[in-house]
Amino acid sequence: MYIVTDGIVLKRVKVSDYDKILTLFTTKAGKISVSVKGSQNPKSKMAAGAHPFVYGEFAISKSGRLSRATSIDAKETFYHLREDLDKLTVASYFLELVNIVTVEDVVNQPLFQILLYYLSYIDKSKDIKKMPLVKVAFELQLLDTIGLKPEMHHCVNCHKLSENPKFSVADGGIVCEDCYEFYPDDYKIGSVIQKLMTYILNHSLSDILNQEIDDILVKKIDVLNQQFLKHHLERKGFKSLMHF
Repeated sequence: MYIVTDGIVLKRVKVSDYDKILTLFTTKAGKISVSVKGSQNPKSKMAAGAHPFVYGEFAISKSGRLSRATSIDAKETFYHLREDLDKLTVASYFLELVNIVTVEDVVNQPLFQILLYYLSYIDKSKDIKKMPLVKVAFELQLLDTIGLKPEMHHCVNCHKLSENPKFSVADGGIVCEDCYEFYPDDYKIGSVIQKLMTYILNHSLSDILNQEIDDILVKKIDVLNQQFLKHHLERKGFKSLMHF
């Protein structure tokens, strides 16, 4: 089987002096691992495209257990996001998250477009202070595309509306005042964070960045997101964020 598809390189593993295995997130084949022969050779036509973050058109021959990339036409390398450690860390984290939540051969076009859009923003952005907000926005929108969006409108226990909720990481959403007693150790987030998380889930990154959002609120959402992701993705932590 032979396909030509747009894709983003999520991960690269060197297997010999000249060969690599790339993990790609593609528009036509979902996540797929491909071998790239000779990509360590600077003279190879595929050398420039065999790196994490690269967005391009990949020709892939699928046969046996491991597919093979026969050509790579790099459309965007996102070179500038490598120039700042914070930008690189956040972008690497996005690749790590997408690699975790995707499975082989399952297409997710909305997630692909979100990842591409966010990488492009980070690459072009000169405002490093916005990176924490970009991070929490990506996390929430990723959760939405994979069916794990937090419930922010109705109590996860009794389904009532709440104006002063707690947030249950384990049950995946808000808890109303009437149900506080069943969730003694969970976070009380109040209406401001509830409304802000709802806004982020339903708006584009450009709209989100145009709002004046207090850094303290962003940090609180970041804590909630990290606990939520670790619990529901069954992770102890994320390698990309060890020094963030």
